[in-house]
Amino acid sequence: MSDDRETVVGAASKFAQSLVGALPPAFLLLCLLNVVFLGLVMWFLADQIDRRTALVSTVITRCMDIALHATPPTP
Repeated sequence: MSDDRETVVGAASKFAQSLVGALPPAFLLLCLLNVVFLGLVMWFLADQIDRRTALVSTVITRCMDIALHATPPTP
């Protein structure tokens, strides 16, 4: 078998280590904060979509109950 450093995964790992080592700590902290912020935004949007779907489902169900149990209009 070949050495791990000669494979594509090994080369990518070596490149990632050298890149992280070359970046200043403040930039790495900024990247981490961006990832956390985007995660929170995605969580918030998913929660809002779930709540909106539940509300619309409740309104439609209630409207259908009213429509199905009401007497039809006479001309």
